[in-house]
Amino acid sequence: MADNTRLAREVGAKIKYLRLKQGLSQESLALSCDMNPAFLGHVERGMRSPTLNTLQRICDGLGITLTELLLTEPNTDLDSAAAIQHVTDRMRRLSPAQAAHVAELIEQVCCLLDEAEK
Repeated sequence: MADNTRLAREVGAKIKYLRLKQGLSQESLALSCDMNPAFLGHVERGMRSPTLNTLQRICDGLGITLTELLLTEPNTDLDSAAAIQHVTDRMRRLSPAQAAHVAELIEQVCCLLDEAEK
């Protein structure tokens, strides 16, 4: 059972990585695959183990083959565009006040990084 859970988490993480790399929201990918966005979220978090048919629909939505999903090594480093898209998606869910706080935190972190590079 633990192996099944680990496998579900690994496949889900790879789906999420590929989705973010393409700049897709969970909802947009789910809609293109004709599935419920909450279900896709469960798959990405390894909480649900999709059937092969469901995996094929997800692969079609991502524009990849099932072989690419299952047999290629995942790249765990999100590229800049995917990371920016992820932050943007999260920021959209915040209230204006919360978004302002997060923006200030990001500015402070960037200043610290700039100082560390000097």
